[in-house]
Amino acid sequence: MVITPLTPKGLDALVPQPAPPNQKQQQDVTQKTIVVQILDTGKLKINDEDATWDSLGPRLTDVFKERAEKVAFVKGDDAVRFADVARAIDVMRGSGIDKVGLITANLEAGK
Repeated sequence: MVITPLTPKGLDALVPQPAPPNQKQQQDVTQKTIVVQILDTGKLKINDEDATWDSLGPRLTDVFKERAEKVAFVKGDDAVRFADVARAIDVMRGSGIDKVGLITANLEAGK
């Protein structure tokens, strides 16, 4: 007697598709991986765009309102207090971001 499964087993995979040749690649902040950077001077950046504590939440909500994956990263300079990093994570979570990753100096250096 031989028993075989009726449903195939495996993982679904999505393969990135290239953009149509007549369409330009968009490098807008809404298409990139989002990194909130906290500088030791107290300034904030969303990727290369300057931000403030007051504008951080609304800007992130705007960026992520049409994204399926709500993943972002936070990066703090070495002299930044952990309380500021925690505050940024709290604002990010309040903006609807499901997963927040941390970028460290070692990770950025490839170690």
